[in-house]
Amino acid sequence: MKYLESKFEDYINSCKNINLHKDCQDVLKLVSKPIDKQNNLIFYGPSGIGKYTQALNFIKQFSKTNLKYERKINFNFQNKKTYVFKISDIHYEVDMELLGCNAKLLWNDFFYHIIDILSASPDHTGIILCKNFHKIHSELLDIFYSYMQTLSHKNIKLIYILITEDIGFIPTNILNRCQIIPFKRPTKQSYKKITGKTLNKNYDISKIINIKNIKSNIQQLQQPNKIIVNKIINSIVNYDELKFMTLREQIYEMFIYQLNINYCMWEIIKHFIETKQINNNNIKLVFDRMFIFFKYYNNNYRPIYHLEGFLYYLCKIIHGL
Repeated sequence: MKYLESKFEDYINSCKNINLHKDCQDVLKLVSKPIDKQNNLIFYGPSGIGKYTQALNFIKQFSKTNLKYERKINFNFQNKKTYVFKISDIHYEVDMELLGCNAKLLWNDFFYHIIDILSASPDHTGIILCKNFHKIHSELLDIFYSYMQTLSHKNIKLIYILITEDIGFIPTNILNRCQIIPFKRPTKQSYKKITGKTLNKNYDISKIINIKNIKSNIQQLQQPNKIIVNKIINSIVNYDELKFMTLREQIYEMFIYQLNINYCMWEIIKHFIETKQINNNNIKLVFDRMFIFFKYYNNNYRPIYHLEGFLYYLCKIIHGL
């Protein structure tokens, strides 16, 4: 299957032939309701495990054509750039990662374009499938809840299915309006069944040197977050030489390169736990403060302020200030 070139029907047939998440089918049946009563859903799990395929397979039951109808909308934004959105007879797909820095305005225009379409449809019902929701722009995330509110005044039923790799960043007001469906990574045996291939046990992996050379030469490209995380760790360790603007620039780099803040914070804390600078005497204080940090970070329009505050708190704890 070619990524981003396959039709909805191809994904459905692929899932029909080999379903990697059979263990989730009972859960999906439980949350499945008539479309006029269907709840919003969050499909949550690691990258590349088939969440999108499962989402299409779930949506299929509401489609009169079993998702055989497929079209594309060319949406011209402010007469500057054209965005392409895939739609079916029942759902509309939006890749949150591709909305860019104009995500807030673009989403608003496209949302009301969908409302106009549904207003003219016979049943006034539709599904918005948001792919890569973990890549949503922070400004759009702050107001996304308002778009999820019911449109009873227009007699429109709109259902959201969010596909994401993380849920910790999602505000409580959105989580409260959704049911979370977790998907785990398939087992090694499942992948073997799909490919029909197994690794020859007679191979001596220690003699494979070309792949190791490649890995050593592009280590920084494989783990770009390590570079910035190590800079921040060094700044915290060398607290006496720390400059406010230097730390702020390092934090900005995390946002510029769209690093996973949850992962970065854990790597920083894990480092100081391993070096015994966070120990039994202060670890409770650190995790209590981290809980408060994430609470405000995920629900505040100035995330960098809370990120700075937490890093300076780590400096205070580690250096006993």
